[in-house]
Amino acid sequence: MAICLVTCSGLWAGCGTAPVVQSGRDGESPAVFYQLAGLEVASDRLYESIVDQADVAGFSHQLEVESDLARPFAPSEMELIAQSFARALKAMLFNLAPANFWEHHLAQYYVATLPATEAGRLVDGYEREVLIPTSRVQELRWNFVKDRLPDLLPLVRARSHLFQISNEAMAPALLPGDHVIAHIAVYRAAEPQRGDVVVYRYPDENGTLFLHRVIGVPGDRIDIHHQVVSRNEEAVTEPYVQHTDRSSMAGNVRDNLGPVTVPPDAYFVLGDNREESLDSRFLGPISKEYILGQAVFVYWSVDPATRTPRWDRLNQQVR
Repeated sequence: MAICLVTCSGLWAGCGTAPVVQSGRDGESPAVFYQLAGLEVASDRLYESIVDQADVAGFSHQLEVESDLARPFAPSEMELIAQSFARALKAMLFNLAPANFWEHHLAQYYVATLPATEAGRLVDGYEREVLIPTSRVQELRWNFVKDRLPDLLPLVRARSHLFQISNEAMAPALLPGDHVIAHIAVYRAAEPQRGDVVVYRYPDENGTLFLHRVIGVPGDRIDIHHQVVSRNEEAVTEPYVQHTDRSSMAGNVRDNLGPVTVPPDAYFVLGDNREESLDSRFLGPISKEYILGQAVFVYWSVDPATRTPRWDRLNQQVR
């Protein structure tokens, strides 16, 4: 089974976050199954087994084609691609998964596969077991990946969305040609926070996709005076901001605005590249219903001018 980074889009329809495990076949406590699953997830051995099944060659070929690179990847660059692919899988399948997702499903697999007494023995000897290439715990892990991953992968993969940055509104944090993972489930149980880089659709006939940083949350008073942003009468420290034109344009909302009070269930967003961004200064506060998710991870980047990879930008957290 090959795992492709860009497959399995859709809406989240998976299990809840509570680790509910059925009783063992012999009536013993199911806690030991969850304990064994926890060891497998915490040690990253389950993740590494998933990566071992990944289609790195297919991923690299897809990058070459979609990025229209100036030249094919050199053999030495394939290792960088493999590392980026593995880290992107970790971000999407584990970092963005619901709490206890993998522990829950792995424990259920153990319940259906082995008695609690054997699970207890594997827990007690776990550190010895994992050093043996043909150990029982490794056999179970590989069978889980083979048997259960095809059904689970779409569920957890659906919590993320991949997209490419096409403009300079968020430079220098995000550049044109950056390929980003967005967490599209993060705001279903939480609210956007100041500093989050959010993806949203503007509510017009085109539904244009935007990506900006949250500056104000509901109830905040936002004021911009000579390009300086204040929130609730205090100047905002913005180390991420880039200015390309320091001349203040009197009477223009680009440089002077407000005060504006952010309404309920809405957010005031600005691009980091202030003079090159179409954001809440022009569009107004953005209703939460149009916010799709949070940009979290750069997994690939290509310079549009030279059509060469920006290797130094791979695997960066979006901050």
